Amino acid sequence: MSFPVRLLPLFLAATALSACASPSDPPADDEASVYGAFLAARYAGVNRDVAGAAANYARALDQAPGDPTLADRAFITALLAGDRSQAARHARTTVEAGDPSRLATLYLASDQIARREYRAAISSLEAAPDYGPFNTLMRDLLMQWALMGDGRELAAMDAANATAAPEFLSAHLWLHKAMLADIAGETEAADGAYRTAAYSSVFPRLAAEMYGNFLEREGRVDEARALYQTNLDASPDEPFVLDALRRLDAGERPKRRLTVPEMASRSLFGPASELAAQADMDLSVIYLRMVERLDPAYAPTRMSLAGTLERISLPEAALAEYAAVAEGPFRFAADIDQIWLLGRLARTEQATTLARRLVDQSGDIEARLLLADLLRVQGQCPEAITLYEQVIADRDAAGQAGDWRYHYYAGACHYDADNWSDAEAHYLAALTLSPRESRILNDLGYFWIDRGERIDEAFEMIMLAAELDPENGNVIDSLGWAHYRLGQYEAAVQALERAAELSPGNATANYHLGDAYWQVGRELEAGFQWRRAVDLDPRPEQLEGLEYRIAHGQPPADDEAVAATDASGEP
Repeated sequence: MSFPVRLLPLFLAATALSACASPSDPPADDEASVYGAFLAARYAGVNRDVAGAAANYARALDQAPGDPTLADRAFITALLAGDRSQAARHARTTVEAGDPSRLATLYLASDQIARREYRAAISSLEAAPDYGPFNTLMRDLLMQWALMGDGRELAAMDAANATAAPEFLSAHLWLHKAMLADIAGETEAADGAYRTAAYSSVFPRLAAEMYGNFLEREGRVDEARALYQTNLDASPDEPFVLDALRRLDAGERPKRRLTVPEMASRSLFGPASELAAQADMDLSVIYLRMVERLDPAYAPTRMSLAGTLERISLPEAALAEYAAVAEGPFRFAADIDQIWLLGRLARTEQATTLARRLVDQSGDIEARLLLADLLRVQGQCPEAITLYEQVIADRDAAGQAGDWRYHYYAGACHYDADNWSDAEAHYLAALTLSPRESRILNDLGYFWIDRGERIDEAFEMIMLAAELDPENGNVIDSLGWAHYRLGQYEAAVQALERAAELSPGNATANYHLGDAYWQVGRELEAGFQWRRAVDLDPRPEQLEGLEYRIAHGQPPADDEAVAATDASGEP
C-alpha cells in the first residue's frame, strides 16, 4: 500500500548543497568545510550510521546556517538517532527555512504539546505548509489536542467531527474522538465513541486499554473486566490485558486519566503504527518518534519503534529503545526481543548474560527456552538439555499441550553430545506431536539411514520431508545421502547437485556430492567438491576425511560415513 506523503527524500538521497561552488571553481575554505561535513554525513548515512550522519549534518549546518537542505537533514538524522533535544532544535531551524520535508512542523508541534506549550503548537500548525493526506491527518490530530490543551474543548471536538482520514486510517478516528470527549468531561459521548472503537479498531489492544480505563474510572468494573477478558481470549499473551486483570483481581484503584500529551500520543500511535506495519522505512521511524516525544514512557510506542529500527538495519538504535522500555507489563517482552537481537548480531556472550539474568528474575518458560537456544548454538549442550527437559516436564505437570520444538532441540543437543538413545527418544516424541514437520522428518530419517537403522521407514520420512520443503538444501542433501547409503549413486548425484545449488555454502552438501561423483566415476569433479568443502569450514571430523580424500583421490577403503554430520547440515 502506498502512502501519499509529500516528502523530500531522506538523508540517503543524493542532492547537491545549494551553498556549494560549481565544480569548475576551487571551493573557498568555508565552502570546503561545509562540503566536507556534508560528504561525511552522506557517507555515514549510506552506512546506516545515523549518529555520525546527524553529527556531521549539524556541523555542516553550523557552517552554513539557514540552509534548508542541511537543516532538514540535520533534523531528520537527529530524529532517527533518537536525539530529542537536537531534533527539536533543528526542527525550529528547518521550519524557519520552509520545512522542505513537511515533517519538522509536525515534530515541533509534538514537542510543544509535550511541553504543554499549546498556543505555540497551534501557531506552528496554523502556519504549516501544504500537506498530503497522511500528514494532513497527523496535523489535524495534533491541532485538536493543542486546542484541547488550550481549553478550547468545543473547538477541538467540532474539528474532530469534521476530520476526514484516508480510508485505511478512518477507524482510528473513533478512538481519537473518544479520548477528546473523555478529557473534556463529556462522559456519554466518550462512552459511545469508546465502545465503537473497542469493537471496530484495527488496534484492539489500544482501544481496550483506553476504554477499559474509562470504565474503571466510571466504576463499571464488571464491564471493564468483560472487555479485558474478551481481548485476552483473542490474544492470550497480551501483556497489558494480563496486567489489567491482575489489578482488578487485586482490587487496586484505577489508573489516573491521561494528560493531554499522553492522550495525543495514543491518537497518533494508531496511524503511525499502521504506517510502520505497512512499510519498513525511515519515515515510519520519524512518525513514531513524534508519538514517543508526546509520551516517552508509553511502552508500546518504544516496542513498535524498536522493531521498526531493527527492520531498517539500525540495530544499535533498536537496542537503545528496548533498553528504555519502562518497568511494567511490556518489560519482559522488551528483554526477550533485546536478547534475540543481540544474538542475531553475534553478540552471544552479552545475550547469554542477559538471558541468564532474565531467567533468574522471572523463571519464565520463554526466558528459559531463549537461554537454552543461546547455549545450544554455542555448543553448551549439557546445560541446554537441562533447560529444555525442565520446560518439557513443567508443561507436562501443568497439563499443557506438548510442543514439538522443545523435544526437537533437546534431541539435537543430545545428538551433538553423543547421546543417541536420548536423542532418538526426543525426536520420536517430536514426531508424534508434529508428524508432518519437515525438520523432524529430515533429521530423524537422516540419522537412521546414517546409522543403518530402519532404512525403509527413514527413506520414506526423508522423501516426505523433501515433498514438504523442496527448496531446503539441507533436506535435499539428506535425500541425496539416503540414496548414496542405499547404493543408488546416480540418484544421489542428481539430488546432491540440487542440494549444493540450494546451499552452496554448506560444507556437508559439497562433501557428499564429492563422494557421489567419485562413486559414478567423475573423479575430477569429486576432487573439486572435496576441495570446495574444505574452504567452507567443515567440522574437524569432516576435515580429516576431506584431507584424506584430497591426498589419495578417493575415500578410505573402509569408510562408511565419514562425510556424515548433523542432519541440519551445520558444521
